Formats: sequence, structure tokens, C-alpha cells
Amino acid sequence: MKRKLSSIEYMIDGNIVYFVRLDGYFQAQRLRAAIARLQYKHPALRMLIREAQDGLYYEFDCAPQIPLRILPRLSENDFRRESAAELRTPFVYDQPQLRVVWLHSDMEQDLLFVTSHRICDGMSVLTIVREVLRFLHKDETPTPYAPISPDDIVGDYQPPHPWKRRISAYMTNAILGLVPNSRGNPVNNEYALEWCASREMSDALRRRCRSEGVSVHAALTVALDRALLAVLGERKMPAWIESPMDARRGRLAMLRSDMLFFGGGSLKLRTGRDPRNDFWVQAAAVHRELRGMIEQELLSIPGRYHFFGMLRPLPDAKIHTLVRIAEALRVNGSWNRFALSNLGDVVVTEPDAPFQIRDLRLYVHSFNIRLLGLVSYLLNGQMRFYYVGDEKCMSRSQGEALQREIMALLLGQIPESTRRQEDTSLDASLLAG
Repeated sequence: MKRKLSSIEYMIDGNIVYFVRLDGYFQAQRLRAAIARLQYKHPALRMLIREAQDGLYYEFDCAPQIPLRILPRLSENDFRRESAAELRTPFVYDQPQLRVVWLHSDMEQDLLFVTSHRICDGMSVLTIVREVLRFLHKDETPTPYAPISPDDIVGDYQPPHPWKRRISAYMTNAILGLVPNSRGNPVNNEYALEWCASREMSDALRRRCRSEGVSVHAALTVALDRALLAVLGERKMPAWIESPMDARRGRLAMLRSDMLFFGGGSLKLRTGRDPRNDFWVQAAAVHRELRGMIEQELLSIPGRYHFFGMLRPLPDAKIHTLVRIAEALRVNGSWNRFALSNLGDVVVTEPDAPFQIRDLRLYVHSFNIRLLGLVSYLLNGQMRFYYVGDEKCMSRSQGEALQREIMALLLGQIPESTRRQEDTSLDASLLAG
């Protein structure tokens, strides 16, 4: 069984690394068995990419075992070296789209889960982490899932005016066909910033969001919008803040909450809201806007997949040309947008697990398009932030200024008694980076 990669799967070529630090110890055979159960359950981990004359294909149920690399953990920061190397190592076609690194010591274990972004969004990698940790101490035999294809998402959808859709796809293919192949790959000069809020600040901000009747994501959106304006100015800031939508959670009937999946949908909000307006009034407006967008996006997803299925995939050489054209036109940010993702409260170990999580971080690298985004999540009661930006989108000094501005804005929304306890220089909140 095989299927051709879609046009969007060609475009999304990058790696994701999740780093997890655990208390406790386990045997290598237990870890290998846990990874084998994970692979048995998920078809995306049992497939290989095959190259044919007419493009790339996924071939299912033919992958070898997921590779596990075992190294001694000699220092606190070994994971940084290994993460950086894994991020920039492409997945070859004759290997599964996941690999694992174990940095072991007597008392603490560091695990790196490295996956291709083509098969996984951020929530999917959390599923990978959660299930491996569960299988480490529970001898369960999971039920294997059937592959999910774009056709499953499209279902019985038919465009209201099929001839218009065909003409639109024909014109898009014709225009993209005129794009010349790039003579060389553009170099992605990405840098990352990691920081966190204290537990006191995190708890105070979440309480304030609850009392105002808004989501944490809505508050973060307002803070990011204002921070972008303060750092870049109205003319240079990206036009959109785009947030990926998790299409699982019972939203798309064919997707279960623990499936590996990429591509669901995204919610786009215009930037440049008036910063003179009350922060929480704006957050309430964003909250309502996002809730309305979710229902509309669910209706739009089958049509979008249907249209993507009519487009010819672009080879990397043409994608690189489009990246260069966008830069020549001085499109702000990454395709004039800033990605904001909130993973929520991250819980990956069960209460009866013989080991508990000490730390969890994520890293992303793109091999073609420019990255510009912020990921937030709550771990052990503490809000954490991961910013990744390409120098072509925002300089490091601008990224650091954005970090300070976001935290200052969030700090201003919590009670003064809690605010005084915070180190307003943020030095105490910075993760070692």
C-alpha cells in the first residue's frame, strides 16, 4: 500500500526534537520494547518514503525498527549538542520518520525524540513521548491504527462550483510552473530563545485569565501583537499571527486524539490592534474571534485538502526560489506571518510511573521555508516559552527585545503583590541557553 505525498507535505520539510529528562532508571531492552510498541501502533512510523519518477510516495508497513542511539550522559548539557546535530540531520528515505537518542546516567535519563515535521505536529510528538513513557513500565499491546490519508479528510466533500475549483488549480499550477529552479539552497540561520515564568507568575496569570473569561492563548496573542508592534513598528511587523489548530479532540470524526497527524488547520488573526485599548478587553475580543474561527476552519479543512490534492507538488528547488522572492519583496517575517502555538498543560507521565519528568523542551529546524514563531506550554505548573526565528525574519537582538517585551506585558497583568516578587530583569526566568 502506498500513496503520493501531497503538495503541503513537500513544503513542510523540517525536523522536530523533543527533549525529556527523567528521574530514575530503566533497562535498554525496556526502552527498545516501548519504542517497538509505539511503532506497531502508528502507521506513520511503519512507513518509508520512496522516490519515483513522478515524485515521492509513502509506502506503508515496510519500515525497519526505529533507530535508537545510546550514549553516556557525561554533562548537564549533552542534550544540547545532540539536539543541534539531530535537528540538522535529514531523514533518509530508507529509515522510519522517527529516531530516538538515550543519554543515560545512574540517576537521570535524557531522551531525545526526533521526528520529521511531515508526519507530526507538536501535539503528535507529545503523544509519542507519552506513549513511550507509558510502555516503559506497562506491558500493553496497543491496537494498530490504519493509515490516515488526505482522502480521508476530504471524505465526500464536493466543491460548490467544481469548474471554478479546477480553473483555480490549473492557474495556480501554471503560475508555479513558471517559477525557476533555485541554483542553490538558501541557508537558514535560525536561532532559538528559551525562557520561563516563575510558578507564582504562571499561576497568577492563569487565575487572571479565568477571572476575565478568556483563554491563556488569547492573552498570549494580545501580548505578542503588542510586543511585535513595540519591537518592529507598524510597517515592519508581520501582518498575521497564525495559530495551528488541533483538529483532533473529537473535532474531525476520522481522527482520534492520540493519532499522529499533521496539517489540520490554522487560525489567522490580523496584527496591529490598537495598544491603547484595555489589554483584557482586547483579549476577550480575540477569545471570541478564535472560538468562531474554529468552527469555520473545521468546515474549510476538507475543501482545502481537496484543493491541495489538485496542485502539483513543488520540488525543493522551486520552494527555495519562492523563499528568495519573498525576501526580495521584503515580506515581513515568515511569509508575512508569525506562528504562535500553545501546547497547554503538558502531562506526559502517569501518576503510577516509576519515574517522573524533570524537564521537557522542544526544538524545530526547517530545511526550506523560514521559521518565525513562539511555542508556549505549561510544565509542572510553570509557563515556558520557546522562540525560534531566522535571521532573515528577525535579528537576534530583535528576538531578545521581543522576549523582554512579551514578559513585561504579561507581568503587567498580574497583581502587584506577585509582580514585586518577580525579577523584572527576567534573568531569573531565563532557561540556560
